[in-house]
Amino acid sequence: MKPLVIGLDFGTESARALLLDLDSGLELAVAVEPYPHGVLTHRLPSGQPLPELWALHHPADYLQVSQVLLQKMRFEAYKSDGEIVGLGIDTTASSPLPTDALGTPLALKEGFEHQPHAYLKLWKHHAAEPYAQAINLAHPGFLQMYGGTTSAEWSLAKAWQVLEEAPEVWEATARWIEVGDWLVWQFTGQEVRSSCQAGYKAHWQPTGYPEAAQLRALRPGLESWLDKLAWPHPVGQKAGGLSQAWAQHTGLPAGIPVATASIDAHAAVLGVGVQESGVLVAILGTSSCHLTLSRAATPVPGIAGIVADGILPGLYGYECGQPASGDMLAWWVRTLAWAGQVPENQIFEQLNLELAQRTARPSGLLALDWWNGCRTPLMNASLKGALSGLDLATDPPQIYQALIEATALGTRWVKETLERAVGSLPRVVVTGGLSKIPAIVQILANVLGCEVEASSTSHASARGAALYAAMAAGFPLPPAPPAHSFIPNSMAYLDLYPSYRSLAEYFGFVQTKEVRN
Repeated sequence: MKPLVIGLDFGTESARALLLDLDSGLELAVAVEPYPHGVLTHRLPSGQPLPELWALHHPADYLQVSQVLLQKMRFEAYKSDGEIVGLGIDTTASSPLPTDALGTPLALKEGFEHQPHAYLKLWKHHAAEPYAQAINLAHPGFLQMYGGTTSAEWSLAKAWQVLEEAPEVWEATARWIEVGDWLVWQFTGQEVRSSCQAGYKAHWQPTGYPEAAQLRALRPGLESWLDKLAWPHPVGQKAGGLSQAWAQHTGLPAGIPVATASIDAHAAVLGVGVQESGVLVAILGTSSCHLTLSRAATPVPGIAGIVADGILPGLYGYECGQPASGDMLAWWVRTLAWAGQVPENQIFEQLNLELAQRTARPSGLLALDWWNGCRTPLMNASLKGALSGLDLATDPPQIYQALIEATALGTRWVKETLERAVGSLPRVVVTGGLSKIPAIVQILANVLGCEVEASSTSHASARGAALYAAMAAGFPLPPAPPAHSFIPNSMAYLDLYPSYRSLAEYFGFVQTKEVRN
C-alpha cells in the first residue's frame, strides 16, 4: 500500500486537513471544518461580554473539528488504497491556553466557564498591548534575536495579562501552552513542545527561555511563567504515537508518529518545497509572513525572529512580516461595497480584472502598507497607513493597485533587511491567497526586479505539516509542487522604491523615534 500522511492546519476561522501521497507528492484530498464557536470577540459562550481587542477560541472546538477531519482523511485513504503512516500539525501562533497539570483547559473546568482569561487567546488577541509595551520599554536582553521588541500577539505579554488581570486563573494554571503543542499532547498523551512555537513566540533560544531574574525585573511573579513551560524539541521529530483513544475516535492506526507542532506560516516553507538557504518564501494572505533559512544566526534590527531548528532541523529560520496585505485590499473592497451596495466578491472580481490590464504601468499613487502597523523593519504597531498622489481623476482601481504596490514595496524592504543578515536572496517563492492572483504576483516581480515563483499548492501550510509527519515517520520527502514563474515586464516600477523609502523615512522613522522617546 502507498504511504500517506495527514497534515492538520488550524487557522483562525476553520481547520483544514490534507492527505498527501508520499510516493507521488499528490494532494489526494482536502477537507475544511469551521470552528463551532467561531472567534470569540464580543462575548463568551456563557454570554459573558468581552472588552475591545479580545480574540479567543473555545479549546473544545479543536478536538471536535480534529475528530471530524481525521475521520474524513481515513475514509479518503481507504478509497485510494493507501496506508496512513504519520500525522503533522500546524497552528496559528501565539495562541496559548492555560491548562491544569493533566492538560485539561481551564475553560472546560467548572468555575471557569465565565472567566475570559481561562480561554485560548488567539494570535490576534491585542488586549495585551500594554504589557508588550512595558517589556519593550525595559529593553531586556532576551529580545536580541527578535529585533529588540516583543508583541502583544506573543506568549509572554499574554501571560503577563493573565497574571495581572486574573490572578486566580494564573494560580490555577499548571501549564501555559501553545495550542499546537497542546494538540500534540491530546493526540499522543505526552506533553512535547516545539522549538518553532517556543522559539518564535516565547523567546526561547538554544540557551533557554528568558532568565527568571529578567522576568522578575519586569514584574515580580512573572517568573512563574517559566514553571508553566517545557523544553522544546525540533520540528520534524516524532513527538509520540497516536494514542489508542484517538485511534478509536478516528479509525486511524494506533501508534502512528505524530510530529512536533509548527506555526502555520513556517510550515509553508517546507510546503512549497524549500529546504535550503538563499530563498525568500513569502506567504501572502490577510497579512504577509517572510521566511528564510541560514546556517548562521545574525541579529539585524527589524527581523522579528531568528530561531534554531525553527523551520528545519540544523538551520536557523528567520521570520519577518507585514501585518496587513490582503486586509488592506479587503478594507478598500468593504468601502466600495458600502458605497455602492454591491457584494464584495463582485467588487474583488471587477478590481482584479481591471488590475490585469494595468500591471505594465504603476498606479501613479504611493501608499505606505501600514494599515495595521509596521512589523518589518520598524517594529512599530502604532504606525498608520498613508496614500499619496490623489487627485480628482483618481479611480477605485488605482487605489486598489496602489495598495498592492505598497505590499510589494514593503516586501522589497523586508527582502533587503533579511539580506543584511543572511546575504543575497536570489530566489523568491510565494504562496497564500494573494499569490493565486496573477496580476498581484506580476506587480511583485516588477517591484522586486527579479523572477518570482508562485507555488501551485493551495494548501502550503497543511502540506508542510504533512511533510513534517513524513520526516517524523522516517520517509523521504516527495518532489516539490510545481510553480509558475513571473518575470519582470516593466522597469517603471523600479522608480517607485526610492519614493516609498522617502515617504517611510518621514512617516516611519520620525514617528517611531518620537514614540520610543
